[in-house]
Amino acid sequence: MGESVLVLDMREADPEFRRAVERIPGAERLSLCLQCGSCTADCPVAKRTEDFRPRLIARLALLGFKERLFSGDTLWLCAGCFNCVEHCPERVRPTEVIEALRILAVSEGRFHPSLKAKIEPLFKFGRMYEITEFENETRDMYGLPPVPPVNTDELRLILARTKVDELLGVEAGGE
Repeated sequence: MGESVLVLDMREADPEFRRAVERIPGAERLSLCLQCGSCTADCPVAKRTEDFRPRLIARLALLGFKERLFSGDTLWLCAGCFNCVEHCPERVRPTEVIEALRILAVSEGRFHPSLKAKIEPLFKFGRMYEITEFENETRDMYGLPPVPPVNTDELRLILARTKVDELLGVEAGGE
């Protein structure tokens, strides 16, 4: 099994990006990363996919490769299990570095498409999925009351005031 090589063009790097990441609480120790690979060695996601390597994510952040980090699925694969945090000899907290990168990505309107798919039903139904007559009939069979309605207007107002609708490109007005 051969090892893949990543070629980086430093002209694509943003030298200020590392500082932006380190300003986010939890990611302050990014520059202390030794690239030892302890974070990747015990990562359950890295064991299952070649696309996710916490050590590489830290390296790309250190070098300023924002575009490479923000495009694609890599940042969104982290399970948040904190195994990497437990193994890091420099207490870099890779899980929190990845979370900081996600925060920066979302602040620029860049997020995994699954996030929009998960939030759209909130605007439409006030829940993660639509409650139909079938669900209420099933509940009735078990002696449960129908699911109470949700004030979707109130929820849409909250999502609009927090600008979630703009961020995800979802119409806050409903359908």
